[in-house]
Amino acid sequence: MRPKLLIFLFILLIYTPSALAQTEGTITVTPQSYSKIIIRVPSFEGDPKDEAGELLRNLLNYHLFCLALKEPPLPGFKNKEFYLKGKINFSGHIITFSGELWDVYENKPLKRYSAEGSSLERVIYTLSDQIIQDISPYRGVSSTRLAFVKRTSTGDNLYLLDFSKRNLRKIRSAPLILFPKFSASGKKLAYLLYEGGTYFLEIYVLNTQERQRFEINGLSSAPLWMPDERSLILTLGKNENINIYLFSLETQKLTPLTSGRGVHQAGSLSLDGKLLAYVGDSSGRPQIYLLNLETLKNQRISFEGGHNTSPRFSPKGNQLLYVSSSGGDRALIFYNLKTGQKRRLSLPYSLTDPSFSPSGDYIIFKGKGKKEGGLYLMHLDSLLIYPYLPFSNLNYPDWGKLF
Repeated sequence: MRPKLLIFLFILLIYTPSALAQTEGTITVTPQSYSKIIIRVPSFEGDPKDEAGELLRNLLNYHLFCLALKEPPLPGFKNKEFYLKGKINFSGHIITFSGELWDVYENKPLKRYSAEGSSLERVIYTLSDQIIQDISPYRGVSSTRLAFVKRTSTGDNLYLLDFSKRNLRKIRSAPLILFPKFSASGKKLAYLLYEGGTYFLEIYVLNTQERQRFEINGLSSAPLWMPDERSLILTLGKNENINIYLFSLETQKLTPLTSGRGVHQAGSLSLDGKLLAYVGDSSGRPQIYLLNLETLKNQRISFEGGHNTSPRFSPKGNQLLYVSSSGGDRALIFYNLKTGQKRRLSLPYSLTDPSFSPSGDYIIFKGKGKKEGGLYLMHLDSLLIYPYLPFSNLNYPDWGKLF
């Protein structure tokens, strides 16, 4: 017999924007021109089809602040750029790479690399992340994957995809699939689905493909993993009383974290599992609150805009992002958890479902610009944006680690 969770219809937070908005302490930032880091990656010795070189160039370019080119440096020109020389060997089931990164301007070697693995992807993913770390202040995201839902006229499909845009894998089909969320290790995925006339919370274990299901009535918002991966934060309720609970996967016990009338919608957990960011409507419109899970004390964070939703903690632990809307305008707000200072970034996109990269240097979100909709990638320091998957029927992106 399946354990049952009584989860009722989730009420969308739709309110009338207020003409009054508190903006004190907010700095508005806008995209600026950005000089990309140039790295030249010609074909590697031992790779006549340029498979490894092409994959590496694509990965470096997907990091947005890099410009990876196939052509080698021009003789005699001392430009500020990098040059990777390398050799790759395909021997049975083992692939090995050795190479050297050069500073073209100084005309000297900077770093030697060696990598070994059972697949070309894993070797190049590792190499790409190491190069990013060596030429920039950022962590690479090549060894990560994305989950998202593709909505069709016949139902929903849940997919996994390497950051390289390789290894697309459909792991679930159902009439309705909502809110996939990776656990911190990247080894588990939680999501909600509707199938056979019933709603379920489902846990999918990626390496074994095992599933655990909990039958529910209605819908809730996104399930959030606790760091121990043995429990989740769920949003449950009925009519005008929507509250947040801790749910143990081992005992199926629900522990209330919020109470009272109104809508309380869980949004994001801090990396240490001590703070919960959620959306509440006690002020008459959706606002962002922080809940200390040890003391159960609340702190209101947002005061600007008509709607404030989708709070997300950065994996770096230094800031909280949320989406602020007023009239037809939508902006990202970055709230510094230590100083309380805010940065506001207006974008020419409709923007929903933001998700941080495991490194905290990027977000991916569902958006729509002037020409097309899809999943967009943004590098947060440079504010460079790229239409990563330009298909309007993709929803609920989430970002996890490869393991």
